[in-house]
Amino acid sequence: MISYANKPNTKEEESWSSNISPEKRPRLERFKGVVPQPNGHWGAQIYANHQRIWLGTFESEVHAAMAYDSASIKLRSGDSHKNFPLSHTTSLLENKFQMLFTTDVVLGMIRDGSYPSKFADFSKHQSLQNRIVDRDPFSCTLLFQKELTPSDVGKLNRLVIPKRYAVMHFPSMSDSQNTDEVQLEFYDKKMSLWKFRYCYWKSSQSFVFTRGWNRFVREKGLRTNDTIAFYVCNTRFGQSFLVIDVVWKKSGLDDGNEDRKVEVGDGDTFVRTFDDSNRNRNSKGFRLFGVQIVD
Repeated sequence: MISYANKPNTKEEESWSSNISPEKRPRLERFKGVVPQPNGHWGAQIYANHQRIWLGTFESEVHAAMAYDSASIKLRSGDSHKNFPLSHTTSLLENKFQMLFTTDVVLGMIRDGSYPSKFADFSKHQSLQNRIVDRDPFSCTLLFQKELTPSDVGKLNRLVIPKRYAVMHFPSMSDSQNTDEVQLEFYDKKMSLWKFRYCYWKSSQSFVFTRGWNRFVREKGLRTNDTIAFYVCNTRFGQSFLVIDVVWKKSGLDDGNEDRKVEVGDGDTFVRTFDDSNRNRNSKGFRLFGVQIVD
């Protein structure tokens, strides 16, 4: 996991190395792009497009060197010098992460110290996603379903969660607690990640999804009387994740065509397995969460 501690830098720190004549600057052979600061911390900088780009001030020489490496992925070719050479897999993963952002955003994350944690979150989700895509079996339990109201899919940008389900399945929040909002993360059946701000509104004593919900409504084409379903899934590796699925009113249950067979227990729990043979198209059952539910 990437980790480095960034300290707020002043203009004096940023310009310190450039104000010293080259013959008087201390030469650091250990790490590229790292310069010592008068306060005992370490600065990081990188040259790209014929200009020097300041990356911030860090608590240790190693952290500054790691910041340089992260910036070089975005600003230079893949075979450029790295203070800490990455494995092929890690290199591809970090490249994939940085492709989600512009150069300014990546440099901003490096400077404000948020880059390591955001990359770690991305890596965690990719690991889980890869295991599922690789067809590792997992079991899912239905938490609850809700039929959408006009206000749920309107311009208010919020989804009201029935109180009994919110209290039972989502993080606890109430008048007596200091925390009145958290971020919840769900995967859909295509293993795309969705993030929703989950809030408790004291004025109406209701539990709602706010930020992120409007985008989900728009991209899924949700309308009044469509139904959303929430699941908790567990892999054989002991990892758990939440799933949000959609049942459109017009088309009924999901009409995907993946060749998947699901064995049902009590109707609210299923275990996903894969059948390599052609599925009998006339078999009884229905599709939910992109899989065939067999009676």
